[in-house]
Amino acid sequence: MLNRILLAFVTILLLAGCFPQSEDVQVFTATPLDYELYLYTEPDKEEEAQNYLSALLDWKMKQNDGQKLEFKQTETNADDLKVSKDQLPVLVVKEKGKTVTKISGENPRKEILLTLENSITFAQK
Repeated sequence: MLNRILLAFVTILLLAGCFPQSEDVQVFTATPLDYELYLYTEPDKEEEAQNYLSALLDWKMKQNDGQKLEFKQTETNADDLKVSKDQLPVLVVKEKGKTVTKISGENPRKEILLTLENSITFAQK
């Protein structure tokens, strides 16, 4: 009887390891003026998001609003995102809760900056 219980327990443990585990995604959030900026990236691949962070800082340096760009770092479950993990990193710009633009994948810093400038300029009109 004890052998059957032990065998059942081992089988459950082995099967549980076969199911895909949900992974966490790192989220950097900033809220300059009327916007919400979300940068989603995998925790172990922060260097891939470096172009996004640099472009955001470049964009902020060009602003003359006197406000700081402060990032809040959190984590969320990958299943909660509306994008697949193979699209990470993803930068989402929202104005009043509505998505203005989204850019994903490996992109050069200048392209990210241009997209950011065009999106926010367009949204301010």
